[in-house]
Amino acid sequence: MSRILVIGAGVVGLSVARAALRRGHRVTLIEQGAVPNPHAASWDQHRMIRFHYGAAEGYTRMVAEAFEAWRALWQELGIEHYAASGALAISLRAGDYADETARTFERLRISHDRLDADALARLCPHLDLPAPARGVLAEGGPLFADRIVGDLARLVRDRGAEILEHARVVAVDATAGSIRLADGRVLDGDLVVVAAGAWLPDLLPAEYGALPVWRQTLCYVEAPAAYRESWARGPALVVLGDRDVYTLPPRAGTGLKFGSGEQRRPAKPAGGFEAPLEFGRRVIADFGPYLRDADAYRPLRLQVGYYVKEPSRRFRLEQSGRRVVVTNCDGQMFKFGPLIGERLIAAWDGGASFPELARWAAGY
Repeated sequence: MSRILVIGAGVVGLSVARAALRRGHRVTLIEQGAVPNPHAASWDQHRMIRFHYGAAEGYTRMVAEAFEAWRALWQELGIEHYAASGALAISLRAGDYADETARTFERLRISHDRLDADALARLCPHLDLPAPARGVLAEGGPLFADRIVGDLARLVRDRGAEILEHARVVAVDATAGSIRLADGRVLDGDLVVVAAGAWLPDLLPAEYGALPVWRQTLCYVEAPAAYRESWARGPALVVLGDRDVYTLPPRAGTGLKFGSGEQRRPAKPAGGFEAPLEFGRRVIADFGPYLRDADAYRPLRLQVGYYVKEPSRRFRLEQSGRRVVVTNCDGQMFKFGPLIGERLIAAWDGGASFPELARWAAGY
């Protein structure tokens, strides 16, 4: 039995703790804030799970594995924090993200529906799409993130994990497998898993200080009365042509959320988690001419988060001695949380080499 030290209590850290406890290891989970931490990237009403990954076959395959991992978690929790709304990518020209996704689905035999413009109009009357528009609809929808993280935290506590809240790690010794806290305490382990998200560059500056950290501002909106029902029963929107926008539908008491990649900005968490409500109008505006009655949408609240995103957009799981770092989450890792936890601890127990694990996580 090993002692596993996990830095960071987001979905990845909690999933690593769960997997380690299931395999009989002792776990100490260290979090600089509360557990759950409302400032962690994992904390929000929902995150999306979807098969759509353009031409990236590796990640498309991983989503099937991720669904299996989530189903196993629902059985343990006794509740399913997921709404199978379906996930829709809209193509406006040959070769765009949704079109590449459809080709990948065909190659991998992923179940999906192709929708023409008329079918899209029936499914999404809140969108105003040009005649060439085509849809790619597949399994997916919102994962209720805050409920998941909250229940994972309770699960690992109940199974005997030691959880240190408001405990800031200031040093990690990869050779010894130990960490030092800001209050001077030193904790020794057999394995240290660093899942510190956007705080990683400050924690390990010599190795990761140059990683690009981004601030993302998402907007919960009130739709015009005429379209509230269609948004509520409609699918999650993965992408709209060449516009890096997405939506999550209001299900099970959550709100309608709009996101736009155009509103990412380089920044670190020290910049804070507040934004003026009017900023939400920028997010809405990024949907351009494709949103019916766009001026009638009203921002309700904003959700600010931070994450590491390199140009490769490939997850990084890197081993050095007794330390494994999980990074380059790109705002995409939530859907893979339980799966990554299982694979990482299985590798520690000898089920695979860490280089093999790293290649898998990078989508190769």
